[in-house]
Amino acid sequence: MAEQHLPDGKLVYLHCSSIFKGQYALFRQSKKIRQLLEKHQTSIKNLTNEFTIAAITTVAKELLDSQIFESLPRAKVRYPELFQSPSVSQEAKREASEAEVVRLEAEAAQDAVQTSDNEGEENLVEGSQVDEPEAALEDKAIVGNYVPIGAAEQQISSQAHHALPIPRLHPVYLPYRTQHRILHKVQAILEDCCLDFGNTWAPELMKGRRWDNAEAIELTQWTRRFSQITETLPPEAITRTSGKSLKDVFFATSSLRHSAVHRLRTSAAGIMKMLKAALTFTEALNDSARAEKIVAIQTQLEASIGEIVQHQNLLERKLTDQSQDIARRRAELDELERSCVQEMLVTDEQQRSEVGSALENSLDGSTQASAADEYINVNVGEEKTDAEAEEENDDVSLIDMLNSFL
Repeated sequence: MAEQHLPDGKLVYLHCSSIFKGQYALFRQSKKIRQLLEKHQTSIKNLTNEFTIAAITTVAKELLDSQIFESLPRAKVRYPELFQSPSVSQEAKREASEAEVVRLEAEAAQDAVQTSDNEGEENLVEGSQVDEPEAALEDKAIVGNYVPIGAAEQQISSQAHHALPIPRLHPVYLPYRTQHRILHKVQAILEDCCLDFGNTWAPELMKGRRWDNAEAIELTQWTRRFSQITETLPPEAITRTSGKSLKDVFFATSSLRHSAVHRLRTSAAGIMKMLKAALTFTEALNDSARAEKIVAIQTQLEASIGEIVQHQNLLERKLTDQSQDIARRRAELDELERSCVQEMLVTDEQQRSEVGSALENSLDGSTQASAADEYINVNVGEEKTDAEAEEENDDVSLIDMLNSFL
């Protein structure tokens, strides 16, 4: 039996990492692995164009047995070249894109903050609460699957004019449900922090307003009220943050609250910025326990973002590989098209030449026939003249004979 041609493990991992994930990363039986590959043949055409399903199955099984698909750290050790950091130019573009999106999101959140602040100043009276607007404010940073509208345009493929535009995968966006749960949880942590701070340093205020639980008022009302009484508190109540005023520290959390309440779509970088502001807030109020909770969320989120970015890098590398293959096949088709056009032109010229030659031959035949006819007519005419002359001579001889008898 001939030895089968096996693909490189790096190629199999690159093209099959999106297939063997979750429970499928635990597959070990060749039959199940092959069935799964056959089910996803469309996404591994680059492999099946060159290798058989059996060969791909063999390599995939080896990777599964080595737990490469189920462990990102193992994959990085096995194929470090697939996880190399983006180039300086690519990283600069990514950072610029994230900065632009964060700016747009901040503008959208600031609109919500300004609206709420104006309403709060008008309605901040004894025992009063600010009503939420019935409709959510328009989000200036509306996003699609990945790319926010108003940010830099989609990256367009530099290949042939008929190539499809390629959407960017960055900046990173978490599923909205995940985003909302993170912001809602952090908001609750900050409100608990405010409740403890108020009970410790402003008990009369808390009793007078009957604020006996963290949900009694909104986060923005907590921070606004505390900013009004900071000058009356003892120095040890609040830890000053270098380079920031207390007002900046307090109101930096407003965007978190408004993003959660008004359902503003926020990039992962924007969420990290909000968590940083929340951490600074808890540290300013000397609440180390809740600061640790926020740090834990930050750590988990940062790790998750890193994992998403790694997978996106793999997807982009896979697309690059596929695009190169498509470009190669497109070039082959273009060459085939040029060959067909050239064949059409050459064949047309040959056929026209043949028809022209036949026509010329026909014309030459007609000319020769005309000359023959003319020759025949001339000869007939000459023969007719001689006969007529001979006939005339005969007539003269007859007349002369009759005259002699007379």
